[in-house]
Amino acid sequence: MDPADTADALHAPEPDRTALHAPEPDRTAPQEAAVSARYAALPRSATAPETALRRALHATGLRFRVQYAVPGLPRRKVDIAFTRWKVAVQVDGCFWHGCPAHGSSPRRNSEWWRWKIARNQARDADTDTRLAELGWQVVHVWEHEDTAEACARVAAALQERQATQSHP
Repeated sequence: MDPADTADALHAPEPDRTALHAPEPDRTAPQEAAVSARYAALPRSATAPETALRRALHATGLRFRVQYAVPGLPRRKVDIAFTRWKVAVQVDGCFWHGCPAHGSSPRRNSEWWRWKIARNQARDADTDTRLAELGWQVVHVWEHEDTAEACARVAAALQERQATQSHP
């Protein structure tokens, strides 16, 4: 099976883009302040899967930018950007981005968490659309994917872009 087919099968169906503007539902505050502190302390970038993929890509001789700002979309970033070839790599966490294989929903405040994850998915789709409009190809990698396979998918996307683009 083609690795690209496998990766596409791992991604959730098209998210509901209206979720991006849906009002936030009510939720109960965590019973312990430590819970909020734990979630607030989670890294937003340089996660273990992202760092492993960056190391693998770098080891193959590829050079890239990290946390590259998406033009026209403030506060949105590309995890790994190959600016010369306009290939954007997003390393998605299974929980935060609703992985169909590994995503879960907490029992407490479940309505709020469904809203939060749907909003993340809608934002991801919106970012992908904006990048495509700017001529970028987006590669999504789930945190549970094998690093070597993900590296190979990114390299294949780069080779495809290099073959179809003429660059000065």
